[in-house]
Amino acid sequence: MILEDILRRKILLLDGAMGTQLLSQGEKGALELLNVEKPDVVKAVHASYLEAGADIITTNTTCADSLSLKAEGLESRSYELALAGAKLAREVAAEYSTTLNPRYVAGSVGPTTRNLTLANDTSPEEVAAAYKELLRGLIDGGVDMILVETAMDAKNVNIAIEECRKLDAKIPILLSAVLSRIEGRVASGATFAKFFGDIALDQVSMVGFNCSNGVKPLESALKHLKEVTDKPVIVYPSAGEPRVAANHFVKAMEQLCRASMVNVVGGCCGTTPEYIAQMKRVVERWRPKKF
Repeated sequence: MILEDILRRKILLLDGAMGTQLLSQGEKGALELLNVEKPDVVKAVHASYLEAGADIITTNTTCADSLSLKAEGLESRSYELALAGAKLAREVAAEYSTTLNPRYVAGSVGPTTRNLTLANDTSPEEVAAAYKELLRGLIDGGVDMILVETAMDAKNVNIAIEECRKLDAKIPILLSAVLSRIEGRVASGATFAKFFGDIALDQVSMVGFNCSNGVKPLESALKHLKEVTDKPVIVYPSAGEPRVAANHFVKAMEQLCRASMVNVVGGCCGTTPEYIAQMKRVVERWRPKKF
């Protein structure tokens, strides 16, 4: 993995939410369209997280696959929007990178609007085609790694991994699942052992969780995850519902860092640059998970 040596030395800081930041500024509709229609707005969000101290920023492409874009009539523009999103993030990251503090770009790949285990109106071939165009745009746009996030269906994840490897045999793939409210399970209801056991983890550089209604469920989840794999761990929960203030969010996240359970941390829905700035002080205090 391109970051493996760094991950052994320190906890890296991921950015916070993109979507809720854009929505809070009054943006509507397909937020991925902003990559071409309002690039400066997207770049400003990236810059705000880099200013806060993020080591890794994620592209504004979580719903840039053709299946997700179909509701907006934009399914034919998946590659275009992914390419633009990757280039924007790459440009801003380059402005903040230094030799001592390089900044990285993770290409965001969401779950699409179809989970193959449950859906009866799509096919593996259609899902593969959707992932292919999205991934092609991200890789052509220069991302450093692929982040398959908010994952809940192992079939979807394996297709995303396979399509990514067809395009690039070496780019790091990070996998982040979303939790169920039932302990020890992902949102689809599968146990951690079943979900991660069904995935080609030999192709994955890092595993973990995002969103999942705040920090509280994560400590138990990470203990369960330890029984399944010893890979580096990424966690970036939402600010919760109701939303937890930044200082309370960071205090809870520090418990995970103090216990050396994580390698990359950040925030999902509802988190802002304030959350990431406070997290920066935390990650500098503690050692990363050994792997």
